[in-house]
Amino acid sequence: MTTAAVAHGLDDSIPAVLRNGPFLRLWLVQAITQTCQNMINFALLLRVRDVVEVHNLPQANTAISLVILAFSLPAVLFGPLAGVIADRSNKRTLLALLNVARAGAVLLFLVIRPGWHVETILAAYYVVTFVFGIAGQFFAPVLGATIPVVTPRTQLMSANALFNLTSTAAQLVGFAAVGPILVKAVGIDSLFIGAIVVYLASAALVLTLPVTPVVAVSAGVKSMSPTHRLINDMKEGLVFILQDPALMRAIGYLTLASTTFLLVATLGPEFVTSVIGLRKEDIGFVVAPAGLGVLVGVIVVPRVARRIGRDWLIDLSLASAGLMLALMAISRSFLDVFWTAPAPVVLVAMFTGSFALVLGICNAFILVPSQTMLQERSNEAVRARVYATFFTISNSFAFIPIFFAAAAADLFGVVKVLMVVAALVGGLGLVGLVHRRASELSRWERVQTSHRQGPDSLPSG
Repeated sequence: MTTAAVAHGLDDSIPAVLRNGPFLRLWLVQAITQTCQNMINFALLLRVRDVVEVHNLPQANTAISLVILAFSLPAVLFGPLAGVIADRSNKRTLLALLNVARAGAVLLFLVIRPGWHVETILAAYYVVTFVFGIAGQFFAPVLGATIPVVTPRTQLMSANALFNLTSTAAQLVGFAAVGPILVKAVGIDSLFIGAIVVYLASAALVLTLPVTPVVAVSAGVKSMSPTHRLINDMKEGLVFILQDPALMRAIGYLTLASTTFLLVATLGPEFVTSVIGLRKEDIGFVVAPAGLGVLVGVIVVPRVARRIGRDWLIDLSLASAGLMLALMAISRSFLDVFWTAPAPVVLVAMFTGSFALVLGICNAFILVPSQTMLQERSNEAVRARVYATFFTISNSFAFIPIFFAAAAADLFGVVKVLMVVAALVGGLGLVGLVHRRASELSRWERVQTSHRQGPDSLPSG
């Protein structure tokens, strides 16, 4: 980068992006609130697990899966609406209000008391989680649509890359590191109190951003009734996606990766207790290596993708992810073969952790190229609606497998369910690899045939 380019604001490096004050504050809001959200998700899984254990309820996995479904359901119900509002509203004000709303939802978690009737406790957690999920569902599209507002166009690529990396790091830090540590150190209620303070501080930080302009609406759209305008805006975003096969493919990959992640999160507490032999609070011993793998994968994926291509990388990673998930599931059974007594818990945890590490790398190799494809193919005017549509599709498709996987784990055991999930994910990757290889061979054959049909191939007179 030349001195003249830097002087004209063309430096597109990440350090240059972070020197942009408004962007830096927006990025801090993202990093803090997403980390906090993952901490709360972790705490909620443990809290519901505690309720199940204290009251000796059957079908523990189903109870935990309903928490995840309650958090995901707002994306299905409000996803398209969230995208439209994000594109048509003052984003600074909306971000601040959403942070205040999330603080209020977390406060409601503290109102729920263990002395209540067990069905009342679980219903209260599901309802408050649903409310918390509504604010989170609106927050993501608004945040994504605000990036171009506070960032020069020449720095958008680096800005988006930093936001993607931060989102991955927030999962690692919140769900696998800080969340488990704080739950052990101060307890879940104290974690909730800290989260309230964080969300209110983030709302105040958002208000220091520049005023965000509202997207202009054409005269034809203005003449519509509010209901017709909303339907028109949602239809515009959906049509934009349906007309782009590459964008639909990216959403499909992201949906598959996020659904698999939610499945593992749903079954994780049962897996670490019944298979590995750890306490449910020690789920971080498996999740932390997976998160570290995601972080490593995010760092190295650009170099790997340039070598083998994004599509090949995604299919290879799907096949490898299925294999790693299967090896995690059978680690206990495999190691027990070599011991007269059950294999030591520490050894089983090390084995499953190593496979989880590679699984995290595979997850990054799927997510990052897919997210890049989504961003490259999205027009800035509809980007929030594209993100909202992705969240809607992702959470809609996640409902059925998550619910049935949890119910199946209660009936047949978590290991068998994980093996089925591993077979499905790995099988999709293998099918993609075979199809891609066949397509390349077919193209090569067409090239050879075209070459043979040149003038030299004509019969002599």
